[in-house]
Amino acid sequence: MRRRIRANASPAMIVACIAAVLAMTGSAFAARALITGADIQNGSITRADLSGRTVRSLKGRRGPAGPAGRDGFAGPQGPQGSTGPQGDRGPAGPTGPQGPRGTTGDTGRQGPKGDQGEQGIQGIQGPPGDTGTPGQALAGNTSFGPSDVGTPIARTSSGPDNTEGTEISNGGIFLPAGAQYKVDVFVSYVDTANPGTEFGVGRLFLDGEAVSPTGNSFGGFGDVDATVVTADIPDDSTNPAQATGSFLVNPSDNGGGGQQLTLRGALRTDDATTTANVTATLIATRIG
Repeated sequence: MRRRIRANASPAMIVACIAAVLAMTGSAFAARALITGADIQNGSITRADLSGRTVRSLKGRRGPAGPAGRDGFAGPQGPQGSTGPQGDRGPAGPTGPQGPRGTTGDTGRQGPKGDQGEQGIQGIQGPPGDTGTPGQALAGNTSFGPSDVGTPIARTSSGPDNTEGTEISNGGIFLPAGAQYKVDVFVSYVDTANPGTEFGVGRLFLDGEAVSPTGNSFGGFGDVDATVVTADIPDDSTNPAQATGSFLVNPSDNGGGGQQLTLRGALRTDDATTTANVTATLIATRIG
């Protein structure tokens, strides 16, 4: 008991306890000269047994403040406040660094055609060019008829030759040698008496010899046997039968610088009494 009082009670507390004991014992104090801790039972004196003054005297001075406690747990988030008014616009910031160059975009549509510019000044004349190949040139043309074609020849004949039928080109066209000619032939036949089965013929000649790919005795020749033949001539003595053809003719010099081109017509039929009129056109064009 003494160790506990010495260890835990301050001097003021001990004096107060003694005073309290004296007040409760009254006259019994006289019988004893001193009340010691051995005379007090542990736990027998309570706060109610002490006067208010004694209790107040037991209170010591306020000690120093203890360390701050740990932060408490965060409370729940409050509701979002209302949007405040927009603030003033701040000053423009400095220009940032230039970004990398982007990829090239697609080519745009072609714009409208601009106005034509003024004509430039004329340049100097260039040197003469090489001599070109001779161009096309009309060597001559002639038309004949309508006129009687003369005595018929056999229907199986390959003629006429230079003595059969009739020359139907008004004397023909002279073709100078050393050039090639395109010759166009047109013939038209109409029956005039005793119609039956008959065909009109037109044939080209150079100096009186038929034009053929094999050539004639004078050296002139053509690309093919230059003969045209109509279909069967209508028997109404009104409607014609016609034939056309184009041929390449190469005349020789023949001592005169060229050859005379003529056209002969004839009627092929097995009836020697049949007659017909013929109309013809002959055109010769120099092509090279």
